Amino acid sequence: MNKISKVLLLEDNASTRLIVSKALQIKGIEVILTSTLEEARQCFGDNSIKLFLLDVHLPDGMSDELIPQIRRLYPMAPILMITAEYDSSHMARLFDAGVKDFIQKPILPLLLSNKVQSFLDWSEVELALFRANENYLSIMQEKEQEEALAFFVYDHILHTHSCSIEGVDVATLSSGRFCGDILISAKSPNGNLIIMLGDATGHGMAAAITVYPMVVTFNAMVKKGLSLGAILRELSDKHSETVPSNRFFACILIEISLSKNTISIWNGGMPNVLIFDHHKQLIDQITAKNMAIGILPTNDISTKFETFPLNSIEYLSFFSDGLIENKRHKEQTLSFDDVYSIIAEFPSDPEYTITRMHAMEADLNSSHDDMTLCSLNLGILRQELSDSPVAKHSPKGNFSFSFELFGDSLLNDHFTLKLVELIESYGFSQSFCQRFFTVMTELIVNSVDHGILNIQSNLKKADFISYLDNRNAAISTLSDNQKITVSLSWESSKKSLFLCVSDSGNGYQIDKEINTSNDQTYGRGLGILNTLCNDFIYDQNTNTTHATLRY
Repeated sequence: MNKISKVLLLEDNASTRLIVSKALQIKGIEVILTSTLEEARQCFGDNSIKLFLLDVHLPDGMSDELIPQIRRLYPMAPILMITAEYDSSHMARLFDAGVKDFIQKPILPLLLSNKVQSFLDWSEVELALFRANENYLSIMQEKEQEEALAFFVYDHILHTHSCSIEGVDVATLSSGRFCGDILISAKSPNGNLIIMLGDATGHGMAAAITVYPMVVTFNAMVKKGLSLGAILRELSDKHSETVPSNRFFACILIEISLSKNTISIWNGGMPNVLIFDHHKQLIDQITAKNMAIGILPTNDISTKFETFPLNSIEYLSFFSDGLIENKRHKEQTLSFDDVYSIIAEFPSDPEYTITRMHAMEADLNSSHDDMTLCSLNLGILRQELSDSPVAKHSPKGNFSFSFELFGDSLLNDHFTLKLVELIESYGFSQSFCQRFFTVMTELIVNSVDHGILNIQSNLKKADFISYLDNRNAAISTLSDNQKITVSLSWESSKKSLFLCVSDSGNGYQIDKEINTSNDQTYGRGLGILNTLCNDFIYDQNTNTTHATLRY
């Protein structure tokens, strides 16, 4: 042993004390010599004692009476008894009291020293295990406290940022206390219902941490009345700011608009969305045409949603990949198409379906992935949304302001969001703010991309990579002399917000832009503006667009 161990020897016979002490000192063991019970008690303040050697019979009593005190003061120290007698009943009582072994007289020095050394080594190991166990228990207790706090926050966020809506049925089967899947829904100020099903990379708390910023951001953006595309981009920005780059967030975004009689769906890295008719027959599937959030930069994310007439669909089923992966039935591994067919049998009963799919796990003894299945009953949702009128209050007073953006400030993607917050602070309804956001975004993008950077819109369809290359090349040549000017003016008597955006570039061809088909993936911006604005005028001579939004 590296450090010297200390043994207390209680023996009234001088020759025996000498024999024992010499044998132990040869082993490098320090010995405290005592001959009476009182002398032994006086040494009990020494915390360095690692083992006790006690003669049974002493002039002032039996050493038995010291054992309870030793066990209390030195719980890890072995006690060995020295005796010339063999009384089995007495020995049994001593064993019960905590004695580890007996050494018979006459003493055999070599046997004694080896036995003492063995018990000292054993005691060190036991002490190390005891300390390790205490440390482990402390860590586990701290971990439980941290998990309890994290779960409280997790549960609070989910309940605070989600609303229960008739017609939205969800079933979840988590692999642990924390779930990496999240189903959240919120009503937009314009009365639309927006739903997000997300599946974060991994399991447990690590996955749940990824969910936190997504939930808060989603809810905040919906309350602001932003479009689905703007919400998607904000989710991507928040993910890149708060989540490690190797953890992704696959999700499905759905918007139900009663006023437009449409349902729009965006699928990023999730299983197919199943669409059913009024007879619960599967009529279509929406595959994942987009990557999970966190894989692509925000500017490269497609915000194209697949839109369907609301009255042509009765049920919608969408779910996380844990519901369809590693499934077996009748000793055969099921393909995704097989699983989709099974799920389609009961589109309106997610609880039954998720229980059924869990029973088909390839290995029920191992942990499974988180499973979440959501079923939308659009018949009920149409009624639910129609019963939710949207209040609309007109702001009082007039205001106007203008500003200019030069050079690199033209590329600030967050600028329009800040404008929306400013407009919202005047008391405009969030549905109007959403409309303002869409219009202002299109006006600024048109002025920057087409007016200043001189990028042709139809290049997106012809060669999207070339479009990006040309745009990046044009951005690299931006100078501080290039600018756009933005003016806003509100006239309460007319209940109208007047917008004016001009650029220092070459402008764009409004006729060509506005007459393009709504089915194509490019050149639709000005067509959207013409629809959303009450008045829309473009002056090509001054590269200035005038738009009016009536409240």
